[in-house]
Amino acid sequence: MKAQDYFIGFLLLLIAKSMAMLILSYTEADFFGGGNDSYYYDGFARGYYDVAVNSWPIILRALHDISLYSRDGVSFVLKLLAFLAIPLWVGALCRVKESPIRRRVFWAGVLVVSAYPTINFLATDIYRDVFMIAVWIGGLFVFKTLSEKPPFKKKILLLILGLCISIALFTLRDYLGFAYFVALIFAGFYSYRKLKLIPSLFMVVGGLYILYLLGFLDPILAYREGFDEMGGGATLGIEFASAASFLPDFFRSAAAQLFGLHFVNPASVLVFLVETVPFLALLIYVILNKEFSNKFVDYLIVFFVAYACVWLLGNDNLGTAVRLRTFNYLAVLVAFFVIYQNKRIAVLAGYKPQKRIRFRLWPTSVLAARS
Repeated sequence: MKAQDYFIGFLLLLIAKSMAMLILSYTEADFFGGGNDSYYYDGFARGYYDVAVNSWPIILRALHDISLYSRDGVSFVLKLLAFLAIPLWVGALCRVKESPIRRRVFWAGVLVVSAYPTINFLATDIYRDVFMIAVWIGGLFVFKTLSEKPPFKKKILLLILGLCISIALFTLRDYLGFAYFVALIFAGFYSYRKLKLIPSLFMVVGGLYILYLLGFLDPILAYREGFDEMGGGATLGIEFASAASFLPDFFRSAAAQLFGLHFVNPASVLVFLVETVPFLALLIYVILNKEFSNKFVDYLIVFFVAYACVWLLGNDNLGTAVRLRTFNYLAVLVAFFVIYQNKRIAVLAGYKPQKRIRFRLWPTSVLAARS
C-alpha cells in the first residue's frame, strides 16, 4: 500500500463517520440513556449543579460564563478533535525522521486511530475523554522532543511544559496525570531495550505487592469498592481482599480489563475482536522487537505500566475499562510504529536478525528492503 491509499482510506472513514453522526443527530438517537456523564457536565455548565468532580465541567462553565457554551457546539468541537486532530497528531507521533517509509507510517497511524471505535463513540457527546486524549497527546510530543536530546535550555522548558501538562491531566483524571508525571521524571533512567522483560515485570508486581502490604494502595482499593454498588454484568467483583489473593486478583483484573478476556455480552466480544486483538498483536511485536526501541519508547513504556497499574487496581467495571485502556492502546500503537521503522532502518543498513519475525502492515514484508 502507498501513502495515498491510506489517505483515501482515512477520507472514506471520515465521510462515513460524519454521515453516521449526521443521521443520529436527526433521529435524536441516544446511546447512553439519561444517566450518563454528559448530562451532568451540561447541567454543571448551566449552573444546575455546584459540585465539580474534575476540571472538565469547570471548563464548560467558564465557556458558558463568556457565552461560548452550547452542548451541540462543544460536542462538534470534540468530534473535530476525534475525527481529524487526534488521528493526525498520533500519525505525526508515529513517524521517525530517518525512516524511508515515514509517510506511509503517518497515514497508517492516522487510519488506525480513525477506525478506533471507542474514540469515535466518546465523540458523540460532551464527554471529557476526547479532550483528555488531546491533552495527553500534546504531552507525548513533549516526550518525543525530550527523547531527541535537545539543548539544556530547551530541555528545561520542555520539562516545565510537561509538568504543566501533568497537572492539567491530574485535574481531569488524577491517575492519568500521575502516570504522565512518573514517565516524565523517571523514563530518563529507564531503558526498555536493555532491561529484560520478565525481571522488570517481577519488580513491578512485587513493588505493588509491597505497597499493598504497607497500606499505600488502600485509597485506590477503597475507590474500587464503589463499583460493587453498581452491580450488573459489567462489574467484575474482584475485591483484593487479602494478601494471599492480591496477586491472583491483579492478574485477573489485567486479563479481564486490559486484555479484554471477560465476555458478558455480544458487545464485549465485538470490542475484543476490533480493539483488543489488534492491540495484542502490536504488543507482541513491541515485546519481540524491543532491541529496536529508543528513548521515546522508554517514555511510552513507563507511562503504560504506571497508568495501567493504577486503573487496574482502582477500576472494576468493564465498560469503564474500555475507556480507560484507550491511553494504553494508543501508547502501544505509537511504540509499535516507532520500533517497526527502527527495525526497517536497521535492516536496510545491513542488520540480519537471527529470527525472521514478519508482520504485514501492508503487502510488503517487514524485512524486505526497498531501494
